[in-house]
Amino acid sequence: MTKPTHRLAFKFSPILWSCFFLTINHVSALQTTCPNPLLSPLSAAPKQSPLLVDDESDSFDIPNLPWTHQPLCSTSFSDIPGEKFCVFSSASYNLGAGVSFLTTPETAAGLVVAIDRAADHWLERRHFKPQEEFQHPDLPYAIISIPGKGKGVIATRKISRFETIMRAFPAVIADNAFFPGEEEGEAGVKFKVTEGGTRKATPAGESVRARGFVKGRKYYQRALEQLGDKQRVLNLARSRKGEMHVLEDVIRTNAFGMTVNGRDCKGLYPEIARMNHACDPNAFPRFTSNDLVMSAVATRDIMPGEEITISYIPLGMPTSYRAKSLGNWHFNCTCALCTAPTEARDASDSRRERLMELFYAMQDSETQYDALVDWTREFIELAQVERLITKIGEYYQVFMKLYYDKGDPESAKKYGEAALYFAEIFSDPEGGFCTSLREDLQVVEKVLAESKAKSG
Repeated sequence: MTKPTHRLAFKFSPILWSCFFLTINHVSALQTTCPNPLLSPLSAAPKQSPLLVDDESDSFDIPNLPWTHQPLCSTSFSDIPGEKFCVFSSASYNLGAGVSFLTTPETAAGLVVAIDRAADHWLERRHFKPQEEFQHPDLPYAIISIPGKGKGVIATRKISRFETIMRAFPAVIADNAFFPGEEEGEAGVKFKVTEGGTRKATPAGESVRARGFVKGRKYYQRALEQLGDKQRVLNLARSRKGEMHVLEDVIRTNAFGMTVNGRDCKGLYPEIARMNHACDPNAFPRFTSNDLVMSAVATRDIMPGEEITISYIPLGMPTSYRAKSLGNWHFNCTCALCTAPTEARDASDSRRERLMELFYAMQDSETQYDALVDWTREFIELAQVERLITKIGEYYQVFMKLYYDKGDPESAKKYGEAALYFAEIFSDPEGGFCTSLREDLQVVEKVLAESKAKSG
């Protein structure tokens, strides 16, 4: 087969393969050293806006400006001279529940459009009442007390695979500059997401510099005070009671990590944060950057009364890896995968280890085409047995690249189209992952059209 002359946007990296488990849809605080060749699908794209205001602005009398309070700002959160961080709040957001952003004026200005777009979903918001076990008859879920787990989410009717279970709106989005105690690679956010999600909490008892406790306290307090529904935040679990401001504690324990306008942030989505962990979950969180909405999508059919779960760690890890990663939460996982008989767990671990071996072998430049075909078939079968459906889009994107480089654009197109199908379900349709896939598919289709024209 002839080598293609056109290049795909996706590029392999030796370091990327060392991060086999740390994929596009599962980026935790421990994964920040693993480079991603794509734009982050869970990243809100930078937007230009004239609606830039801060604590020195003379007036908020600007059409479409969502902020309902004068920003509280400081230049002491950044090592960059003059860089300012502020608290921006909209008390009317989410039917009066409110939202606060701890970020730069430039980032806040770029979020104005996304805040406005979220209003289209507000009428669909039918959340349970604060501090009550409440079930709306139209909701497919209820949040209740679960023995040994605190609060959790259960299905109230059958939920079909790929169905959107809930749409959640942020209560707080805070720039990582407000969390100076976190070093690169440390666990510092309950759920780090970059187009999907993995949770990672800062372990209780870990030391945090006084800067995080003292300097940010006033700003956390202002962000909390300006929320319309404070209990929506205060009812969430905390891991460092008494050590730091309650809002910082709640964020460190429950927040989703994401990139907003090019800045690393933590987003607090209280409803989805109620979902408990399972190593073989039945739901997956999906962030859409154009409206800042976090959705939970069913990965398989969920029966009435079944608990709805998401994974706090990257999917696809063997038992020993999972146990180590979950140590940050100080609990022993009792999900079906972890409590299966030893023989079943060992078989699952063998399949997952084989998946990693295949992934490395397939991308080796010495791999022959026939071997690639056999390994692809084996890889897909193993991934299906292990129910890694949320990662299939990422795997298929790799297959598209491999077959394209082997001179088989028809197979590349097949895997590219399948990758895009799953990516649009489990990631941001307007995010970098889907955008990159569409661009690469255009390249493949162009090659196929040129080949057809020559042969015709």
